[in-house]
Amino acid sequence: MLLVFLAAPALAQKTDVVKMGNGDRYTGEIKSYSEGRVSLDTFDAGIVSIKWNKILVITSPKTFDVELTDGTHIYGSFAASTPPGKLDVVSGDVRRTLEFLDVVRFAPLRTNFWKRIDGSFDLGFTYTQANQFVQFTLNGDATYRAKTYQVTAKLNMFLSQQQGATSSQRDSLFLQDVYFLKNRWLLGAVAGIERNRDLGLDLRASLGGGFGRYLLQTNQSSLIALLAFTGNRETPVEGEASYSVEAALAAQYTTFMYDFPKLKIYASLRVIPSLSDPGRLRLQADVSLQREIVSDFYVAIQLFDSFDNRPPTAGAAKNDWGPVISIGYKF
Repeated sequence: MLLVFLAAPALAQKTDVVKMGNGDRYTGEIKSYSEGRVSLDTFDAGIVSIKWNKILVITSPKTFDVELTDGTHIYGSFAASTPPGKLDVVSGDVRRTLEFLDVVRFAPLRTNFWKRIDGSFDLGFTYTQANQFVQFTLNGDATYRAKTYQVTAKLNMFLSQQQGATSSQRDSLFLQDVYFLKNRWLLGAVAGIERNRDLGLDLRASLGGGFGRYLLQTNQSSLIALLAFTGNRETPVEGEASYSVEAALAAQYTTFMYDFPKLKIYASLRVIPSLSDPGRLRLQADVSLQREIVSDFYVAIQLFDSFDNRPPTAGAAKNDWGPVISIGYKF
């Protein structure tokens, strides 16, 4: 009797139903929808990933936060549409019928802090015995999403060393808080620390804020333009620490294909002119490709390029670039 009592609440949550165009039917608990797939925790098959373009009907009594391509958010439960092939969102006496392609993502409104976090991490390691070359990379990100704001943490670590040669080290940790406004506009604050000894930088601590807008937002692609201003404290590898103020104009593009194998492409460019040291210019470019191996595991190929026309240490290199190959997990 005790076992039945304890199991009942868990089973009671799995009341969501997803019907497919081919007649298949899944019952369970909807975890989320993003990047073209619905994540559903079923009774007997565990968590399954269902392609968005194969779904005919979704029903659930829970309340969801639904984000549309125009940037608006609506809240409600899911009811069967008539005719099938659309998403009906019900809130009280209000019923709204949506085209599937107008929905960017949705997630149930959860009170549990940890269930609101999504992210990924990947590791890369290379060793060549002939020249004693070692390279290690670690990349990770975690995002906490609420109704009107989103907090993201990103970590990047790169270390390479070769016998008889100088080691290379590049690390960064950024924390970003974004508030969503109407018409796809957003406000944000950012804090971070970074190091790139190849460019003569031992440590840069920065704090600032800015605004931006989604120029493109569909259920497969997004393009964001951002303008921010930051105050920095730079410590060079050689020399005294200094303070500076910079502007940053950035663009971020993401697109994905959700048929197996799942493929995601990300590209970003930051142009960073100094406001306190006229003529100094920094650039940061990143391109990555993630291909799914099995469910939630992927292989990633990344190319990075960092440029500083006036590095903080005299005589240091102005440009640092390279490829990274790693294996990761998405949660």
